Amino acid sequence: MTSFPDIGERFAVAVSGGADSLALCLLAAIWAKDTGRHLVALSVDHGLRTASRQECNGLHETLTAKGIEHHILTWVGEKPTSGIQAAAREARYQLMSRWCLENQIEDLMVAHHQDDQAETFLLRLARGSGVDGLGAMKAITQYGEIRLLRPLLDIPKSRLISTLETMGQDWVEDPSNQNEDFDRVKIRKNMALFQDLGLTSERLVQTAHAMQRAGDALQRMTRNWLKQYAHLFEEGYCIIERTGLDGLEDEIRLRSLARIGMVISGEIYPPRLERLQRLSMSLKKGSDATLMGCRWIVRKDDILVCREVRHFDVPDNLYQIDYPHSFSGLKLRILGQEGWKQLLKERKSVDDLNIPKPVIYTLVSFWDEEGVLAVPHLGYQRVGSEFEAQLTFIAKKRLLS
Repeated sequence: MTSFPDIGERFAVAVSGGADSLALCLLAAIWAKDTGRHLVALSVDHGLRTASRQECNGLHETLTAKGIEHHILTWVGEKPTSGIQAAAREARYQLMSRWCLENQIEDLMVAHHQDDQAETFLLRLARGSGVDGLGAMKAITQYGEIRLLRPLLDIPKSRLISTLETMGQDWVEDPSNQNEDFDRVKIRKNMALFQDLGLTSERLVQTAHAMQRAGDALQRMTRNWLKQYAHLFEEGYCIIERTGLDGLEDEIRLRSLARIGMVISGEIYPPRLERLQRLSMSLKKGSDATLMGCRWIVRKDDILVCREVRHFDVPDNLYQIDYPHSFSGLKLRILGQEGWKQLLKERKSVDDLNIPKPVIYTLVSFWDEEGVLAVPHLGYQRVGSEFEAQLTFIAKKRLLS
């Protein structure tokens, strides 16, 4: 079991009641006691099965009896009819990460183990993933402001089951783990065939580790290129020096473009490879393009990357926003053409602004019932207003992460 010496004094563990997560929770509780830390167990009731609430309540009784603080989070609202596993996973992470942030916890342990890692490798191989995808899961990844920790990636599930049996601890079996409508279950049930060919979980995980090392090297090369040729601005746009693209290896080019687009748009995941390749070809030809909710505008010496004005919402992972006073009815949105027209009634020209004109409409603005109240990046606030706000472009740290 991987240890994390830099983990906080309080940390959380995701526990469903299945063998994997329950074993992790009980082992983590022992480790927490030995190291003077406090563990909080978090469970999510997805509401997808009639027995789910009863199972969560039973788990609550088990953990509280062992002195483990436990909270049940509920996924409310309409449930999807397709892509259920992916939607449930995303809802689970969102609920738990939000709870952690609200309770000043930065580290969340999850129970992915060696068998999960091998299955993930095969799933991604079947989908034609590249180096990063075949690197499968890492021991530490970032989910928003929360660190996801996976201490069991080198531990086979059989050992976790043996651990619970030694403890005399029962666990819950999720019937969806037998549902062959899911690709992961199909792979799991055919793992014996792979093992006969020497493709054991251990061997597949070794290959995933090799891919991780290769991916880490490529990421370092990408970071070095971005440091030199990509320039981020607090207003939420990027300027790429075109000379830096001359002779650049395709892999580093694609990684760099993906990273820039994710930072500007607030997207969590990169686009599909074929879409990224089309963007790269367009920029090579000197043609403007759109991708990931961004405009890629080719100019003489550089490429300007800014958000598209497709909708007015501001992704909550782009800016940290601080304003000292409470304003009822205040709305946060991008400026847009309508907002800029309002500002022009007081300001007749943009020629003296040190912001590219395509960026103007994308700026973060505050609105009330009268219209635009303030646009911090333009130094604008409505005459007579006492409103002040501080915007910090927190997304920029993702560029070199």
